[in-house]
Amino acid sequence: MSEQVFVNDGNAYVDTQIGVLHGDAHIYQAGPEPQEQFRVAVNYLHGGLPGLARQRIRAAVLEGGLSSAEVAYHWALAVLSGRRPSDLDDEDFAALEHALSMAGDHPSGRWWRSVGVIQCFVDAVLDVGPDGRGSPDAYAQALHAHAQLPADDRLEIENHLDQFLAHLLRDGVEQRGDEHVRVERMTGERRTRVPKFFEPDPAPPVRKVPLATPPGTAWRPVAGAAAIVLLALWTLLGALSTASVPVTLLVLALLGAGGWYSGRQLVEYAYRKSRQSAKEAELTRGERAAIAQPGTMAPQDGFSDAVTAMIQAAFSSRQPADQTRDAYWQETWGLRACLHGDLVDLYARSGTPATAIAWLVDHHADDIVRRWRAHGLAGFRRDHRPAPLTSPRYLGGLAALAGAAVIATVTLLNFRFFALLLTVGLLYAAIRVGRTGVMVLYGERRRIELDTAEYQVRWAAEKVAHQRRVAHLADRPTDVEMGRWLALDLAYFKRSVMSDCRLTSHDVVTNVALTEAAPGSARARFVGGPFRHSAYTVLLFLLTEGGVRKVEARLEFASGKFVGERRNNFRYEAIVSADVKEVGVRFDDGRPRVLSDDEAYAATRTDKVVRREALMLNLVDRQKIPVLVDHFDTGTVDLLREDPDDLVRLAKDSSGISSAVRVLEAIAVEGRDWIALERNRMYRRQPRRRAVPIPPQSRQLYGSSPVQPWR
Repeated sequence: MSEQVFVNDGNAYVDTQIGVLHGDAHIYQAGPEPQEQFRVAVNYLHGGLPGLARQRIRAAVLEGGLSSAEVAYHWALAVLSGRRPSDLDDEDFAALEHALSMAGDHPSGRWWRSVGVIQCFVDAVLDVGPDGRGSPDAYAQALHAHAQLPADDRLEIENHLDQFLAHLLRDGVEQRGDEHVRVERMTGERRTRVPKFFEPDPAPPVRKVPLATPPGTAWRPVAGAAAIVLLALWTLLGALSTASVPVTLLVLALLGAGGWYSGRQLVEYAYRKSRQSAKEAELTRGERAAIAQPGTMAPQDGFSDAVTAMIQAAFSSRQPADQTRDAYWQETWGLRACLHGDLVDLYARSGTPATAIAWLVDHHADDIVRRWRAHGLAGFRRDHRPAPLTSPRYLGGLAALAGAAVIATVTLLNFRFFALLLTVGLLYAAIRVGRTGVMVLYGERRRIELDTAEYQVRWAAEKVAHQRRVAHLADRPTDVEMGRWLALDLAYFKRSVMSDCRLTSHDVVTNVALTEAAPGSARARFVGGPFRHSAYTVLLFLLTEGGVRKVEARLEFASGKFVGERRNNFRYEAIVSADVKEVGVRFDDGRPRVLSDDEAYAATRTDKVVRREALMLNLVDRQKIPVLVDHFDTGTVDLLREDPDDLVRLAKDSSGISSAVRVLEAIAVEGRDWIALERNRMYRRQPRRRAVPIPPQSRQLYGSSPVQPWR
């Protein structure tokens, strides 16, 4: 299962996503502005994390003095979201009372009207008799107020209060909500944007810098050759000076010009041939020149293997489907090996995750495959072809040397012929001694020069590709959007299953929806948020008067499709126990398998077993239904801003385990009687509170007396 952690190191508050906390893992110590803290809390609420939202809104109100109808609305939602009436304790009722009273202090606007609807629903749910049955009048009044709200507000209240309202909503209301859920869950270009959430932030490209090879002892033969040349010139010019000074100066000028131009062209020709051979070795054997390795960290474990896998995947996805496939892999082998070496050298010591350079692998794969298709991989044979030794400078240099030789020969032929022979011998010896050293020194300088220019062009192309990748990910969905889509998916799935089973809201006492990462899914998260997955395993329990209907399916998150649906029914008495505990998990072919206690103990000696928390639902037929909690290892946690224990609680909250375990534990203990006992508990725990005042101008919306005190 691949994973990526997104860390936003910018401002301490980001309103569009929940991924940034406050520079400190403990919000109460950080002392943020109440309004900013409230905005972060709203993001948590919309992202499907009401527990964190409750904490932060409470802090903003009680410690920061924040007060408005909007705050009251979201606080009430956070208190009730995903919870049944029996889940609320005295502190929750006190918070709800505070929120509803706060709305009464700001009696106007959209938020106040929505709080009024929530209040009507709370009244209707809690206005029950000893048998747990509510008042039809209260239900009708709540539904009438709910119907007056805009569609988006109605849907938000329905989704957050789904567990609290249970079977209060009527079929007509649900049918309107079904269509809204069906449409809303695929809005925001979900299909194209969700995959971007799981793509890593692209690391900026690092420029290749050629690494200079130490000259070693190459200077020694060059120095020796220079000494021999000076001796030869001293011998020749000394002999010529006794015959004619003008001739001596002319020969010296011709030798200097001819040696410079012809020698330089000859050395460049030899270097070009060697560079062409080096490029040939790079293409066919994967040999490359040394480059600087930036970064001071130790090479990351597994980085090289990860790069190998990414390169293999990138070229596999681009391979031709015809008979040229074998040639494709064979002819690109050397460049693939060089690409691997470059990426490891440039990024392995910098702390950059391998996934952050996936875009760079794709960029170079595109370039190499494009050149391969155009038969351009061997373009260096044309670009680095040695210039023919027929250039005017080379021929002019040879002519100057020939002129100097002719003049010297004619002058010294009958005068000092031995000096001429000695000069020729010394020059030949200088060439033999110094040619290797000259090629090393000159070739290294030219290699650095040409490699620097080549790497500059490559870096410029990488920067353009990086900017293009950043622009592509600019509309990556926020965590809030991911959480909202998931909540809508679960609502859609529940309503779809109820429709297939011919169940209405009156037939379902309550429902439990659990999610865990599906096998083979990718996962990603923002700092402070839960992991989001590219695919989920969804378990839905519909608790009816007659028993439990369990439906399991795989949710492909980008498309919103539920596939592989499996159903099972059992009586309440079939549930033996339900608890959250640490289990041993082994991944067989990428699929997690929860081990029994004996298996986990035995496997620790031979296999690598991961310890994970899981909700274990045990049935009488020894069947076990595990739901794994997301794990947070050291590579996925920002320890400066996050508390691992808080993250585990967050993972349980986002997966539905926190609220589900209470229901399943009660059923395991009480069996079918839990329904009647639940209603009786709700009756016995009815609190008291004052009514929220409704101004006269708004009474036509709710009636003359829309709010009744809890009795």
